[in-house]
Amino acid sequence: MMMRSFVVLTLVGFIGLVMAQPPSQTQAPLVFRVTGESQAFPETAVLKFTIVGEGETLGKAQEQLQQSEQAVFKVLEKFGVRKDQIGTERFAIVPLQPSLSSGPPSPIALRPLGYRVQRGYGVTMPVSVETLDKLLQIADAVLQQGVRPMVVTEERYGYYPERMPYTLVEFMVRDPDRLVQQAMDDALSRARKLAEQATRHIGKVNLRLVRLTVSNIQTFPERRTITPEGRDPIGTFVWQPIKVIVQAEVSFNYE
Repeated sequence: MMMRSFVVLTLVGFIGLVMAQPPSQTQAPLVFRVTGESQAFPETAVLKFTIVGEGETLGKAQEQLQQSEQAVFKVLEKFGVRKDQIGTERFAIVPLQPSLSSGPPSPIALRPLGYRVQRGYGVTMPVSVETLDKLLQIADAVLQQGVRPMVVTEERYGYYPERMPYTLVEFMVRDPDRLVQQAMDDALSRARKLAEQATRHIGKVNLRLVRLTVSNIQTFPERRTITPEGRDPIGTFVWQPIKVIVQAEVSFNYE
């Protein structure tokens, strides 16, 4: 009986000791919603064009296409463009149908009058503000060979039927992921400065990054193109830096 009482008293004393300890204080994390930015001028230009061949048969259409290709490649070679800079981006075969004014079409009327073979090319080359004139000379030279600017597909950019977008030159940076990372680093740096200002009244504290969540990434401009007329149905050609904007939520713990 005495032993049982001693165990009960000891247990009660231990519980009282635990309840007397001050509760552990956990600080709520500091959360900041910030925007980070980065930008760079284009480093690469892609000249986009389509070569077309037409004929009564697919063989004749392909033969005409190959003749046009040889002429275009000779022009590019004169400007120092290597074969490994030229890549096929699109290939299509289009049956040529007669125009029907009225009435239901018949099987005979829908018989192809011929065929059109289209091959889209992209010529990748380094570019800077000093080499823009040479780039336009190359574009003008291939256009004189009868090539067409490349049509932008509807899946890529929405358009109205009467206003078909097309492109001749696109500019881009070689490493877009680097721009995104720089924008994220900028967002983190801005959030850390805000956290330092928020804890300045406490004194010297150690900040520890808990979470960085990116909610949105935007690139401006989304397209940069130039057409033979010097304007684009969607935008105007302007030599300006490509900008990446990142919206992020950053959380810190401090002690």
